[in-house]
Amino acid sequence: PSNKDVNPLDKTPVLLRACAECADTHKKVYYRRLTPIPEDNDLLYCITQTRGNCGGKNVWNQDFTLHSSYEDAVSGDNPWKCPNNAFNYGAPFDGECSPTGARVRNQWTVLHWSSPPQYNVGYYVNKPQDAVIEEVEPVTEVALRNSADEFVSEDVGLDVRVKGRARLDEDGKIYVTGSGHNVWHNNDNFQFYHKDATGDFDVTVNVASFDNIVNSKAKAGIMFRSTTDHDSGYVSALLSGGMGLRFQKRSSKSNWSHNVGTFEPNPHRENAWLRLVKKMTTIDMYWSEDGSTWTSGGSTTMLFPDDTFQLGLFVNSHDAGWQAEATFDNFVVNSYNFPSAAPSISAAPTAWDPEIYVGETQENVGYQPVSATQTRITNDAGSGIDGDVDSFYYHAFQRLSSTAFEATMHVDYFYGADGAKGGIMIRDGTGVSAANTFIGIYPADNTGVITQSRLTEGEETVRHKSLYVWQNKAFLKLSYDGAGTVVMQYKTVETDEWEDIENSTMNITFGDTLNIGVAVTGGGWNNYVDFRYSNFEITDL
Repeated sequence: PSNKDVNPLDKTPVLLRACAECADTHKKVYYRRLTPIPEDNDLLYCITQTRGNCGGKNVWNQDFTLHSSYEDAVSGDNPWKCPNNAFNYGAPFDGECSPTGARVRNQWTVLHWSSPPQYNVGYYVNKPQDAVIEEVEPVTEVALRNSADEFVSEDVGLDVRVKGRARLDEDGKIYVTGSGHNVWHNNDNFQFYHKDATGDFDVTVNVASFDNIVNSKAKAGIMFRSTTDHDSGYVSALLSGGMGLRFQKRSSKSNWSHNVGTFEPNPHRENAWLRLVKKMTTIDMYWSEDGSTWTSGGSTTMLFPDDTFQLGLFVNSHDAGWQAEATFDNFVVNSYNFPSAAPSISAAPTAWDPEIYVGETQENVGYQPVSATQTRITNDAGSGIDGDVDSFYYHAFQRLSSTAFEATMHVDYFYGADGAKGGIMIRDGTGVSAANTFIGIYPADNTGVITQSRLTEGEETVRHKSLYVWQNKAFLKLSYDGAGTVVMQYKTVETDEWEDIENSTMNITFGDTLNIGVAVTGGGWNNYVDFRYSNFEITDL
């Protein structure tokens, strides 16, 4: 500051921008504020995230000067010079200036922009250089191979604008930074810390922290992946930036990704223990609060050609021009001796398979994600959801009965004979006569939305309400309060608000766990159905 006695430090700060990949003269640039910051001006936002001179409140040589050291910034010595004595406000922070006045291009930064020339920067206020910056030698691919059991670090995909990296600490922690648009649809972009693998494995890690997040769909976790192609098949267990835990997969090259399971979205999780266990073509996912007691997140089938694949950790920021950083701890990769598991593995809970055939059904149902949001269920799907015995296909997830949540979906298309039904069901187990409530579409005679229930095991199913909707298309919602009360609602594309349905709030008794998911039946043997739905989500309340 120019006069510490007149201008308090917090009104005339010294701001350091550290840039890992800038020219040597611009790796550390110190901004010295000459005039007090106006009360109505967010100077930090203006400097770091916009171009210009902040409406005349951040003018070079009037409001600030630049320096090469903290000491010079405090004293005012050795201020930088600008070409033709003119600061380029289109190149924020450095203005294409330098210690000698020579023009130095492409050293500027605007945070949250997709394509500034410098991304890898940090800002520090009123901190001497030695107090905040520890210079670390970059970890080369060779060093990673030699020190980490053949693991390498690389960016995967076609749209990774900020180079990611992995750094191993002496205490065993692994710090991984990564950008990239997404890991979803049929095009992935992310940082991958991985090695070649073949056979069966039990992999665990603690995602101790996940920082620098600008999108709730950012991802960090464990991945088994066929190749490093951008559209390769994969299975992952991940912590998201703001949407809880996910068990995701792409079943084959160029296919579409989909969620096998979603867990704990609320409240926002900042860390999690994750686990993937590969047993031949079966992959089980688990998550934990402490790395000791594991909760099953589901099971899926994945075929890796020649049983070879890439195994490792990944980070995606969901923004091609922005880096997120995950700190991984207790990363353990164990071979899995199948079918005789080691004691540490055999103690794990039985994996949950979301594909359930309730009652006497023909197990040839086609469950197929056809896009990023839509799923299609076809072929024979049981003889009915009615009476005191059910027969249907159930793509469901297991939840604690003490957990409140809501499940929503949109029915896009439904072809089926008399008796066919498709929608959302909450059920006390998978027995043929289990208690349940159901909201769905009944396509026969264009009936539309129906609600029904069996509140006690073995009782007759009761139909509560039928509501016509055009072309059997509707949004459906089933809400559960964690104490036995179920509420069923619907809306159409023409309405914005969920509508209550008469006689469709009820109480049902569950055991310790319950099932919630998509239920489809053909309504009779050999009755073909084609049920298409989108945006099925289970959200904790």
